[in-house]
Amino acid sequence: MDNPINKNIVDLVCTSQAARSVGPDDVPFVIVPEGYEVHDLEKTLQRPMRKRGTATFNDAASFVDYFKLHQMASRIYGQVEPPKFIAVMNDNRKDEPGWGDHRAVYNCPLSKEWLEWKKFAGQPRDQIAFSEFIESHTPDIISTANDEPTGAMMLEVATSFKAQKKVNFASGQRLDNGQVDFVFQEEIQGQAGSKGHIKVPERFYIGIPVFEGGAPYRIEAKLRYRLKDGSLSMWFDLVRDHKVQEAAFMDIWKEIADGTSTTIWRGVPAQ
Repeated sequence: MDNPINKNIVDLVCTSQAARSVGPDDVPFVIVPEGYEVHDLEKTLQRPMRKRGTATFNDAASFVDYFKLHQMASRIYGQVEPPKFIAVMNDNRKDEPGWGDHRAVYNCPLSKEWLEWKKFAGQPRDQIAFSEFIESHTPDIISTANDEPTGAMMLEVATSFKAQKKVNFASGQRLDNGQVDFVFQEEIQGQAGSKGHIKVPERFYIGIPVFEGGAPYRIEAKLRYRLKDGSLSMWFDLVRDHKVQEAAFMDIWKEIADGTSTTIWRGVPAQ
């Protein structure tokens, strides 16, 4: 015999007093006794009732393609810091609310090259560590004018420093040709040996992508050094690298705006 309590619940839910909405714009509701749960049975259907979820992309082109595929009441939001784009496919319209839970995100991941040069910049190192970094990153060094050092020239400098492991550096002097002349003296069994010179460009240029999969940007690197008790510390500063990153971000902004034919709103969407 059926449980009369369960039968009463079924009867209650099936009546207009248990599940109803007063007007076309009212939220429907269901009355259930305490201790009972309302279960969402959407997962039993062949397909979801609507699109939802967040897709995350690593390049602008994929982000644009996904937006164009699902574009309906859609908007794109962009923020400079941290660099990020969010597309909301079912966003609010002027006179109609949207769920806002179907999204695409492009977090503008920074390239490996950018992260490595940024990490090394501004940090004093001994001449061996400095030369090893330059040696392994020679392909990133570019020259667009006759008076700019090439990758081959910087590789030669790095090789020269690596060869001078047991030396004392006596001085560093800036020359009129844009180089720094380092004077060193060899140490041979505790005695001072012959002197030598290594000339290093005071500035050089790299061409690397700012964002993963993006185009390369030209950045100036300026040599810095410190001499103390015969030891040489060297490093470089990236000149106005924050403006380079900003320019690269705005290029992506334009790429997405043009690719989607959509105005990008500066900010973040409502949660």
